[in-house]
Amino acid sequence: MTCRERFLGGLAATVLFMVAGPVAASPGAADNPVPLAVVGSDTLTTVDLEIELALMNARNSANAPVKLDDPQPILRRLTQNQLLVQEGLRMGLDQEAVVRNQAWSVVRQECMKALLDSVALSVPESQADYRDARRLAVQSYLDDLARTWGASVDSVLLRSLDYGSAEPAMQKRLRDSSEMLGRLPGNRTFTVADFTRQLRFTEFHGLVGKPEAAQRRDEIMREFMADAVTARQIRAQKMDQTPRMRMLYRRFERAAILEEALRVLAQIDFAPADPEVSHFYRQHQSEYMSSPRLKMASLKARSKEDAEALRERILKGASVRWLTGNDKRVVEGAPPFPESWLFPEQMGIKAEDLRVGFTPEAYEVPEGWVVAQVVEVEPAQPLPLAQCRDRILARMRQDASRQQMLEILARLEAESPVRILPGAEAEVRKVVAESYVEPQPAASPQQP
Repeated sequence: MTCRERFLGGLAATVLFMVAGPVAASPGAADNPVPLAVVGSDTLTTVDLEIELALMNARNSANAPVKLDDPQPILRRLTQNQLLVQEGLRMGLDQEAVVRNQAWSVVRQECMKALLDSVALSVPESQADYRDARRLAVQSYLDDLARTWGASVDSVLLRSLDYGSAEPAMQKRLRDSSEMLGRLPGNRTFTVADFTRQLRFTEFHGLVGKPEAAQRRDEIMREFMADAVTARQIRAQKMDQTPRMRMLYRRFERAAILEEALRVLAQIDFAPADPEVSHFYRQHQSEYMSSPRLKMASLKARSKEDAEALRERILKGASVRWLTGNDKRVVEGAPPFPESWLFPEQMGIKAEDLRVGFTPEAYEVPEGWVVAQVVEVEPAQPLPLAQCRDRILARMRQDASRQQMLEILARLEAESPVRILPGAEAEVRKVVAESYVEPQPAASPQQP
C-alpha cells in the first residue's frame, strides 16, 4: 500500500460518526401538510409552522419561557417572516454566496451521511465484529473515491509541516509556501498555504505550542479530503437533485434569506446628536443605576454554637463592636470581614433584606464562624452619562433598528395580501401541542 493509500485510508475514521442509519421522517405535519395562510403567491402550511417552532426553540438559549398558548402571534410571525423572505428574493439575496453556501452545506452534509450510510449498512449486523467491518467498508469506499477522482495528499510533505512550532521561519512557510500539498477532484491542486487557510477555519487560535498539533493537522486534512471526494461523488450521482434534497435546500435557503434580509433591512444610519443622547438618558435613567452597596460590622467565633449565641445577642440589641470587646466568645483580632463597601451578592444578601441592622445567619469560615451585621447601606444611584454612554448608544441603535423593521413590516403587509385560512388557529394549537418541547430549567448552581 502506498503512502497516499495509507493516508486516505484514515478518512473513514473522520466521517464514520455520520454512519448512524438513515434519517427517519418525523411523523406529524410533514405527512399531511395543512394550509394555514396565504401570503402573496405563497401558501404557508403546518410544515412551515414546525420549522418556525424549531427555530424558536433553538434560539431560546436562555431557557426563557416562550408564550405559545395564543396562536395569533405565531401566525403573525409566520406571515411576517414570509413577507421578509419575499422581500429578500426581490433583492436577489438567493443569489448571494452567504445564502447559497449555507443551504448547499446542509444538503451536502445530508447527502454525505446518506452516501456513507448506504456503504456501512451494507454490512449486516449479524456479521462478526460488524462495527469494525463497517469501518473498513467505509474506509475502502473512500479509498476508491480518492482513486476515482484523482485525490491525493503528499504525506511526506504533510508530516514536515509543524503547526505546533512557534519558529518564525516555520510559521512563514506554513503561511506563504506554494509547495503543492495535494490534488482535489477535478485536477485541482492545493498548496501548503491553501491548507493553512483551511486549517484556520477549524483552529481559530492556531496550534502553536499544542502537544496535539500533529494529530489535529492530520485530522483536519482527513476531514478536508473526505469532504472533497464525497462532494464530487454526490454531484456525480446527482444526489443533491432528488426531490427530498431540493426541498431541504429550499427550506434552508429560506432560513438563510430571512436571516440575511433581517441583517440588510435593519441597517440604519445611526449618529444621534448629544442632545438626543442626553434626552434618552433622562427618560431611561432608572435603567442605568449603580449597584447598591453595604458595609458590615463582623466578629468571629470558634464554634457554630458560640456564633448563634452571639447573633442572638445582636438581634436583641447588642452591637457587634460592643460584643467584640466584652464577650469572651469572640475571637480576638481584626474583624474577619473588611469594613469597606461590599456588594450584597458578595455576602449572599437578598435585595429585600438590604437594610441597616440586618443580621444574616452565621457564615462558616476556616477555623471558625463569622457573625456580621449591616451597618450602612448605599442605595443604587444613577450612573453618570459618560459612564454608561456606550450602553445607551447600543440601546438607542437597537430601538431604532426595531422601529425601522416595524415600519418595513407595516409597508410589506400593506402591499402584499395576507390571508389567514379558516381553521388555522386550531391547527396551530394542535401542532404546538404535538411538537413543541418546553425548555428544561437550568440546573441550580451549587452553593459554596
